[in-house]
Amino acid sequence: MISQKRKNAGAILLLAAIFIMTAAEWNLYTWYEAVTPYGTLFASVMLAGCFLCCVNLKDALRDPVFYLMVCTDILALINLFLAHSHYGAILTIADLMLICYLANKMVVPTWLFPYAAALPAFYFFYWTVDVKGYFKGYNTNYGGLILITGFACLMILMQHIREYLKEKKPDSYGTWKWILFILQLFFLALGYNIIAWYRSRCALAGYVVLIVLLLLPKAIWKKRFLYGAACFLMTAGAVLVSAAYVWLGKIRDVFEVRIFYKDILSGREELWGELWDAYLKQPFAGIGSAYEMKVDFMRGAFEVHSGLLDILFVHGLPVFIAACLFLFFRLLGLQEIVAKDNIAKIIFAAMAAVLITSFFENFVIVPPFSLIFLLLFALMNARIVSCGGSTHETGEKPENA
Repeated sequence: MISQKRKNAGAILLLAAIFIMTAAEWNLYTWYEAVTPYGTLFASVMLAGCFLCCVNLKDALRDPVFYLMVCTDILALINLFLAHSHYGAILTIADLMLICYLANKMVVPTWLFPYAAALPAFYFFYWTVDVKGYFKGYNTNYGGLILITGFACLMILMQHIREYLKEKKPDSYGTWKWILFILQLFFLALGYNIIAWYRSRCALAGYVVLIVLLLLPKAIWKKRFLYGAACFLMTAGAVLVSAAYVWLGKIRDVFEVRIFYKDILSGREELWGELWDAYLKQPFAGIGSAYEMKVDFMRGAFEVHSGLLDILFVHGLPVFIAACLFLFFRLLGLQEIVAKDNIAKIIFAAMAAVLITSFFENFVIVPPFSLIFLLLFALMNARIVSCGGSTHETGEKPENA
C-alpha cells in the first residue's frame, strides 16, 4: 500500500511541473522559444517522478495494463527506426501512454483541489487581459489552446466553489448561488468573445463541445451506449475528422463555409491529404517524424496539426490502436462518477473539449497541455474519492485525500 504522503507528493510534483512549464512558455515568447525544444523531455522526467510516487513497482509488474504500456512503447521504438524518425519522437508516445497509465492512479488531495484548477484557469484571465496572440510572437491558434484550457479549468473551479458553499454555508447559499450563476454567464460570454478575438477556430470547437456537454441532463450520462459513443468520438474521431476534411477538400468548389472570417478549408485538407497518401504506403510503421512536407505553406516542416492523428502517422497503426484503446477505456471507466457528480461532469466536459480541440492541433501530446490533461484525471479521481469510490481497477479504495 502506497502511503498517502507519497500519493500527495505525486500530485504536488505534477502541479510543480505544470507551474514551471506554464511560467516558462506562457509569459514571454522568447522564453517559449528557448524552452519548447526541451519541453517533452522535461515532461517525461516529471511523469516518471509521478509514476514512482503513485505506483508500487511490485504491483505494476503484476499489472497487465503496465505491460500494455511497455509493449506499446517498445513497438513504437522499433517503428521509430523502421520509419527513420527523430529519436525524440519516442517521448511523445511514451508520455501519452504513461499519462493513460496514471489516469486512474493520481489523486489531487482535497485541500489542493481548488488551487490545482486555479493554476490553468489563471492563464485564461492573463491571456485575456494581456493579449499575446497577434503582436507578441505567439501563434493565434496556440493562444486559443491556452484560452480553452484555462476556460475549462475555470468552469471546474466555479462549480467547486458552488458545491463548497452549498455544503459549508447552506444559510447564505441562496444568495451565493445567483451571484455565481451570473458570474458563470459572464465568463461564458467572455470566453466566446476572447476566443473570437483570437480567431481560433480549434478553440471554438472545444468551447462549443464544453457548453453542449454542460447542458446535457444527467439522464444522458447514464446511458452506457451514448456515453461510450462519446468516448469513442473523443478518441478515434480524430481519424474521422481528418478524413472528412480531405473529402471536403475535393469538393471545395461547392463547399464554402467561413468561421471567424476564415474559410474552414484553409490548408489542413491539403496537409492531411498529403500525410494520408504517404502513410497508406507504410501503415504499420508510420511515416516517422523526419518526413518532409511537400505542401508549399509548410516549407518542408513536419507538423500534423492533430494530437492522436500524429500518433498514427508517426508511429503506425498498432501503436495508434493501443493508445486509443487505452485512452478510451480510461474515459469509459469514469461514467459512474460523471453521471452522479456535478463537478465530475464538468471535468469530463473539459476532457472532451481538450480532446476535440486536439483534432485540429497537437495539443494533448505536447507539454504543458499534456500535463494538464493528466491533471484533469487527477481532479476526477479526487471526486471519486470524495464520493466514496475507488480510483483503482482492483477496487481498492484509497485513503482519504
